[in-house]
Amino acid sequence: VAACRRLHAAIDALDQAAANMLGVSRNDLRCLNLLEHGPMPPTKLGAALGLTSGSMTSLVDRLEAKGLVERARAPGDRRGVLVSATPRVFETVGRLYRGCADAVRSTVAGYPADERHIAARHLSDVAAAWERAAV
Repeated sequence: VAACRRLHAAIDALDQAAANMLGVSRNDLRCLNLLEHGPMPPTKLGAALGLTSGSMTSLVDRLEAKGLVERARAPGDRRGVLVSATPRVFETVGRLYRGCADAVRSTVAGYPADERHIAARHLSDVAAAWERAAV
């Protein structure tokens, strides 16, 4: 349990550093993280973040004013809107997260292949346990 707490605290500190770099709140950063894999409708973002449509509109307005997201019409839906992260988001915090990924790769590079596989499985199992606990 102590190792899980330490990992959680480290991830929390990394996310706070990313939020600070962008000048946003942690909830705003959560929204930006959801946009990592492409544009999403505000309703889907709001559902994932547990926000009302009014709160989601305010959040997107804030991020748009900072140049961190853009709104665009959804293809084939004249009333639909998609929100996407701007390149500035990835340019700004990409170095931070890349540095973390590089440090992890460097740390495990010295592990024998079978131990890397076991470590990855354990991390995946812990993540799944956290996901189940969050429901």
